[in-house]
Amino acid sequence: MKLPDKEKEFLQWYTAIIEYANIVDKRSPVKGSNVIMPYGYSIWESIVAKLDGELKATGHKNAYFPLFIPEDYLMKEAEHFEGFIPEVAWVTRAGDRELDRKLALRPTSETIMYEMFRLWIRSHSDLPLKINQWCNIIRFDTKETKPLLRDREFLWSEGHTCHATAGEAEEQVKESMKLYEAVYKESCMSFLILRRPKFDTFAGAVYSIAYDCPLPDGRTLQIGTTHNLGQGFSKAFNITFQDKDKKNKNVHQTCYGLSTRLIAAIVGMHGDEKGLIIPPYIAPIQVVIVPIYRKEQREEVNKASEKMLKKLLKAGLKVELDKREGYTPGWKFNEWEVRGVPIRLELGPRDIENEQVVLVRRDTGEKLSVPMKDTAKSAEKILDEIQDFLQKRADKLLEDSISHPKDYQELIDIQKTKRGFSRVNWCGDEACAEKVKDDTGADVRGTREDIKEKPDGDCIICGTKAKEVVYIASAY
Repeated sequence: MKLPDKEKEFLQWYTAIIEYANIVDKRSPVKGSNVIMPYGYSIWESIVAKLDGELKATGHKNAYFPLFIPEDYLMKEAEHFEGFIPEVAWVTRAGDRELDRKLALRPTSETIMYEMFRLWIRSHSDLPLKINQWCNIIRFDTKETKPLLRDREFLWSEGHTCHATAGEAEEQVKESMKLYEAVYKESCMSFLILRRPKFDTFAGAVYSIAYDCPLPDGRTLQIGTTHNLGQGFSKAFNITFQDKDKKNKNVHQTCYGLSTRLIAAIVGMHGDEKGLIIPPYIAPIQVVIVPIYRKEQREEVNKASEKMLKKLLKAGLKVELDKREGYTPGWKFNEWEVRGVPIRLELGPRDIENEQVVLVRRDTGEKLSVPMKDTAKSAEKILDEIQDFLQKRADKLLEDSISHPKDYQELIDIQKTKRGFSRVNWCGDEACAEKVKDDTGADVRGTREDIKEKPDGDCIICGTKAKEVVYIASAY
């Protein structure tokens, strides 16, 4: 199987990979609402397990809220309602009967959750409230759909919190950033943390922070967001509490989300000409055992393979034994390379005789013969090395994706060719951002949230005094 060139034909390569590796089946009858295949879903389960652990360790509780949201609920926060109207899918009939009120299919859950928060919160002792929901989201946006990169239905985690003070809400924003960074580290992601410009802030929020990673074709992908909601929603939904001073006050709120789009980022950032490379710490299968034998050797080799499987599982590794009949070892090697399993363990009669196994790294293709008694320890070491290798390679991709154009024409040239992030001085005027969009198709993605940067010149677009250093990029 020959894949398209990843660097020159990224979307064709990406589409082929998610099909061949059994990540997504896009033959669903509804465009943008695809089937996540068992292997693809197992990657999502690994992400879920990591994030769920981080959430619970910081006091979040999981809950589930209705898929159906009444139209009048969405309308309670006018800015929020206006921002989501173009994407909302509506239910207006049940059988042959018209419904009394239009019901939205959850484009996000602020309104339905906050109606319940209003009923739950009474006193300062009920705060902070930290709720997480694992669910599906429906957004019929008008952009062209691409599996996992931009779907009309996707899975996500959405965290929603309520606090007594603005300061506590600010601290919650920082906590959410740490939660997501822990998940991204497991996934060997490299990204910029950007505060979105006001005109690109989440509808109804005071400010929005996003995590943007580069992809090989120069475009960027938003892999998560955090929003400080202030008191806008709490006033719209009358979420109040009695404080220690006996006064009734509106809560301060935050929300944040991470979706199956992260799978797309993992595929795009780490894959190569052979297929996927799944970072070991989130890989659903870390080691695949492929027995190699002639017919008369099958029983001996399979028995040794079963013994090795038990040994590695006991050591805490995620392992699969491929005992399928009717497929050659070479065919299996190729399939597991496409699926991106970090280590392939080869075991044949000669290996049994020499009391060794062959470990093959997916990232570099390096083969190592190790004693059977040391297999678990050797595999663990290799997994750590692969994790480190992928992180360093991702960091290099991010570093190489950032350009520093000296003038507006160079900015245009970069964004029309290699793309990536262009670091520039900006006056803060939305009109300048719109000009960049018109001239290049790229957006002002925002200012760095993790470090402070000061402009060292005039706005690269209009030449007036710059107020900020921003990053401009084309995004999926």
